[in-house]
Amino acid sequence: MDTPTIERVKALDGKIFAMLTDSELAVLNFYRDCGRKFGVTVSIINEADSDELAGASSREQADQILKRANSRVSITVTQR
Repeated sequence: MDTPTIERVKALDGKIFAMLTDSELAVLNFYRDCGRKFGVTVSIINEADSDELAGASSREQADQILKRANSRVSITVTQR
């Protein structure tokens, strides 16, 4: 995957995590993994049960819990 633009990741801010398309998820996951190099912080605003989320054994399992809870994406871009 080519590096997605900052504009593409900023467009995800405020969206419901469970409603992202496959291409949006690819952009989100790229910046979750590599965002710090680009001044991008990705958070999923947790509406899920914290005990259930704490028991997740992988990021994929945690993502499924967050999706069921209609959690929202939060993107912060730090100017460099």
